[in-house]
Amino acid sequence: MESLLINFSETHRIISYLIIFFSIFIEGEVILLLAGVLGHKELLGIPQIITIASVAAIIHDLVYWSIGRRLAGSNKQKIWCFNLKKIRRVLEKLRGNNGLYIFVSKFAWNLNRIILISSDYLKIPLRVLLRYSLPASLIWSITLVSLGYFFASETDILKQGY
Repeated sequence: MESLLINFSETHRIISYLIIFFSIFIEGEVILLLAGVLGHKELLGIPQIITIASVAAIIHDLVYWSIGRRLAGSNKQKIWCFNLKKIRRVLEKLRGNNGLYIFVSKFAWNLNRIILISSDYLKIPLRVLLRYSLPASLIWSITLVSLGYFFASETDILKQGY
């Protein structure tokens, strides 16, 4: 597995960055930790990883926010197994914090998607979303890539003899 990751990232650097970009939409945390490991071994560039991950995270937020608009237009009362009336009450209380919950939700595994969908469902403006999503995406990317980087430096996750 180690040699597969090393060989792939060396020969297909651009494809590796594309995989990071598109993986943010599915499971960003694990991918960024792995990208940090590859960055530590200098197989991928740390600034490029952070830039790509931050842009992908912002686009991710915009996509899920726009799903809320479609749901609001359809007058649905449930998203998956979540009752929107109950979520609405919670979000209305959180809304008093001017969207700080959007920032915090970025660091709560998979809660972020529900918060983003619900935000546009409740007609929270795009500027409020971006005010909290932009710094949260950057901090989230830096934090997870750094964790992967430092984890790789403290352990021999990829052997030195590649």
